[in-house]
Amino acid sequence: MEYTGLIISILCVLFILAGVVMTIMGLPGNTLILLTGLAYGYYDHFDRMDYAVLVIVFGIFIIGEIIEFISGLIGAKKEKASKRAIFAPFIGTIVGGIGGTAVLPIIGSLLGALLGAFIVTVLAEYSKTKDLAQARKVAKSVVKGQIFGVIIKSAAAVGMAILLIYQLKWQ
Repeated sequence: MEYTGLIISILCVLFILAGVVMTIMGLPGNTLILLTGLAYGYYDHFDRMDYAVLVIVFGIFIIGEIIEFISGLIGAKKEKASKRAIFAPFIGTIVGGIGGTAVLPIIGSLLGALLGAFIVTVLAEYSKTKDLAQARKVAKSVVKGQIFGVIIKSAAAVGMAILLIYQLKWQ
């Protein structure tokens, strides 16, 4: 194997591992992993990183995204949350993630997203029901669902990474 191919394989591994870490932190790392696989497939003329592998990786990507998306909703529905409290965490997650990243760059995005979702869910549910205990209960359930979603999405990232790294040319 020429040195160029080895260097490209090493760079792909670094991007893929960065994607796994980003996913664990609540950032769009699975997208980076998928794009890295596509880029390597293009470089490799889809020889080892063929369309079948990329379709499987894309499927894992979609499943991880769907589970992350609906897990917070399921948590809210479980506690019979108002419609406001079901949709509010999306705003809180984004605002909290951005704020958390600014305060504590690495793990702050995940902690900020969870805290933001909790606060916004409490406010949304309380504004509808005027029951603070119910609002906290709903918010805790939403955050538990989001944590579950991050765990599943992180597992998807690891699976995608293993599959893609296995396909790289090393000799």
